Amino acid sequence: MSVELQPAYVLHTRPYRDTSMLVDFFTPDYGRITAVARGVRSRKAPKRNLLNPFTRLLISFQGKADLKLLTHFEAEGEHSTLAAKHLFSGFYLNELLVRLLPELDAHQEIYGLYEQSLRMLNMQQDLEPILRNFEFELLGELGYGIPFDVDAKTGLHISEEKYYCLDANLGFYLIDPDLPPSTTYSGRHLLAVAAGDFSNADVKKTAKHIARALLKPLLGTKPLTSRDLFS
Repeated sequence: MSVELQPAYVLHTRPYRDTSMLVDFFTPDYGRITAVARGVRSRKAPKRNLLNPFTRLLISFQGKADLKLLTHFEAEGEHSTLAAKHLFSGFYLNELLVRLLPELDAHQEIYGLYEQSLRMLNMQQDLEPILRNFEFELLGELGYGIPFDVDAKTGLHISEEKYYCLDANLGFYLIDPDLPPSTTYSGRHLLAVAAGDFSNADVKKTAKHIARALLKPLLGTKPLTSRDLFS
């Protein structure tokens, strides 16, 4: 495989051998790839600062194995200058992509959503809608999305006045009064999430709790390091 001048965002970097780095990129046509950037940790490497998270590049790479060789990279567009919690949120989006996307599995809709999310983070817009929308869209693209406006067991429309339980594999269903109480969600909140309306603080909390419940089986037991930044 030899690819020339593919648009890409830097997701994550780590040292490799003496002067090189391993770089996780997110591309529109090839999804997530990991490539060796040779010699970029050397003092004589002039473009080392381009290999920072959130940088949009044009990259060329080659190789048949999972580990590709980065043969060229150049800047394309402006670098996102995120700060404080918006920076931490950017790291969180990157970590989700690295952890959940298989290599060489293209997801152009998620690539576009990622670009849009970075722009919104750069503008310091409200974090909760950005993060929740990204999480739920990513889950849907990977085949793990669930409807927020339909009872998974009956097919009936979610009622604002009732409360529902969550099955991560199926979706929401009306609570059974004969069973012991468990975590429940207001139908009113579920319909707000379905409409993308996060203006209510309680809806934001509900959406965050649901997102974590849906992501947990996919992420496994290894904690997300980006979440530690918020504390």
